[in-house]
Amino acid sequence: MRINYQGRNTSIANTFRLHAEPRIQGLSQYFDRIIDVKVVVSQQRHLLIVEVTVNADGTLIRGEDRSAEILTSFDKALDRVERQLRRNKDKLVERGRRDRAKDVGATGGEPVAAQQDEPDLPTDQDDINIVRTKSHVLKPMSPKEAALQMDMLGHDFFVFFDGQTERVGVVYKRHDGDYGLIEPEIG
Repeated sequence: MRINYQGRNTSIANTFRLHAEPRIQGLSQYFDRIIDVKVVVSQQRHLLIVEVTVNADGTLIRGEDRSAEILTSFDKALDRVERQLRRNKDKLVERGRRDRAKDVGATGGEPVAAQQDEPDLPTDQDDINIVRTKSHVLKPMSPKEAALQMDMLGHDFFVFFDGQTERVGVVYKRHDGDYGLIEPEIG
C-alpha cells in the first residue's frame, strides 16, 4: 500500500506522519486490497482540513474533517473512511453469502440450516430508496453559465450540457465557497 502526503498552504510535519502511518496501515484489516492512500492537508484561515482518500481495488473512499488541530482532523477523517470500508466489506460478505445460497439452491443441494432460519436479506437495490425523479432539459451553456444558474436556483450542484465540448458536465459548490466541475467519461 502506497501512502502519499500532500500539503496545501501548509507543510506536513514528521510527527504527523508518525501518527498517521500506523493508523493508515491498520485499514488493511477492513480491506486487504488497498492500492494507495492519499492524505491531503490544507489550511484555510484558522482551520486545518485533512482529506483521506483510499483507492480500494478501484473503489475510491474519501473522508474529510476540519478543525483547529491537525491530528484531531486526521483521526476523524480516518474514522469516516474506516466506517465506509467496514460497510463496504459487510456488503461484499453478505453478497457472497447470498450468492452461495443461490448456488446451493440452484444445484438442488440443501441450504445450510442457519441460512434457512434467516429472513430474506435485502439486496443492494433494496438498500437504495429513490423517492423522487426529476427530468431536466439540458441546454447548451458554459460551466460559468451553469454555476450562475445553480446559484440562482439555490442548489449545491447543476447538471448541464457544455456547448463547446458537447459533453454533459456537473458544476458543484465546494465547502470553501469555490466551484468544482465534474466532466464524466465513459469507460
